[in-house]
Amino acid sequence: MSHGGGTKLARADSTGLAGILADGRLRDFGQLRGYSFATWCRGEAVRWGGDTVMPCACAVAVEISGVCVSPGDYIYMDSAGGVVIPSASLRRVLAIAEDISAEEAEAARGIRGEQAQPGE
Repeated sequence: MSHGGGTKLARADSTGLAGILADGRLRDFGQLRGYSFATWCRGEAVRWGGDTVMPCACAVAVEISGVCVSPGDYIYMDSAGGVVIPSASLRRVLAIAEDISAEEAEAARGIRGEQAQPGE
């Protein structure tokens, strides 16, 4: 069954929400693609779940696939997976990510036999 679909999640489209992360299935993928937020879930469902699955709280810590997500945490997701970044660690994590990205770019230039440009 579905945790939500195009109609239920239409409310989120006008809130400026960055995304929906559901530890379950959603439905109406075609409709969700048209919304301004990103959506990640375990798959698409056909059955409406409103008679079984209902929101009961907001702005509280939740567990998703064994990981605690607290209000204010940042979540980065792409097609390979996701990571939860506690808000207190965000600046440090971003700095480390930028260092890794620069190292990988340098390694790729070396593999291709290119010279690094001044300032890179």
